[in-house]
Amino acid sequence: MRLGFRNRYLIFGLRRVEGWLEPYSAEFIFMLSDVQRRAGIAGAVAEIGVHHGKLFIVLALGTGAGEKALAIDIFEDQHLNVDRSGSGNRSIFLANVRSWTNCAERVEIVARSSLEVRAEEILALTGPLRLASIDGGHTEECTLSDLRLFERCLAPQGVVIIDDYFNPHWPDVSTGVAKYFAQPEARLRPFAISPNKVYLTAPENVALYRAGIAEHREFRVEKTSRMFGADVDVYGCAPPPVAMSRALRDLLKNSAIGPYVLALKARLKGTSSA
Repeated sequence: MRLGFRNRYLIFGLRRVEGWLEPYSAEFIFMLSDVQRRAGIAGAVAEIGVHHGKLFIVLALGTGAGEKALAIDIFEDQHLNVDRSGSGNRSIFLANVRSWTNCAERVEIVARSSLEVRAEEILALTGPLRLASIDGGHTEECTLSDLRLFERCLAPQGVVIIDDYFNPHWPDVSTGVAKYFAQPEARLRPFAISPNKVYLTAPENVALYRAGIAEHREFRVEKTSRMFGADVDVYGCAPPPVAMSRALRDLLKNSAIGPYVLALKARLKGTSSA
């Protein structure tokens, strides 16, 4: 059976590309791209701090014709990596993009510190961003600066993804985000959380994303909390007893042994809950 690029990456590539990304969050981000497409939201995708491309590939695989994918990273200029968060490598990154995507020709690279990149430069290169991930320098200064940068580049219904907000190794990330929210002119607010990720958008877009996510029943709201004055839905942070990715389920359903594996899984689940 021939696998699509998305499932191929989720099943095989995600564990082969060096980096840090929970499989649930990878599928959640794919789903957000689908929600945007169904709502007619178009635009580029981008990431600050791509490392070897683990998350960037998810963003790139969600692009359609005419949409670009922008990578911003210092790569080999590691003397600029003052907090030692990750260690990007341009050659490995490009090899991974070519191996696991069908859209390498739509990838744009800015090999500089994000502190030196201007919004006008991004907009001229890719146009407005509909989905943008922040995973660069994990200092308070970098996090705040990257948020301001992407806010200025974001399409009206776009989403910004914050990495490592709850990671105890990088407390400056949450401090930088808090400083952003303390600014009266800040126009983004959190609306969702998945493992190691916080998702931001303008408040007027929240109903659209909640309705779109609700159509994908595999992503269940575990609880709704308050964060910086906004309701935020939590997904995938309480793992089930037996977890199986959507991509693996699809593969099993279409294979000769799939029905037997799924039946066995259902029996084991029923036994454990008895």
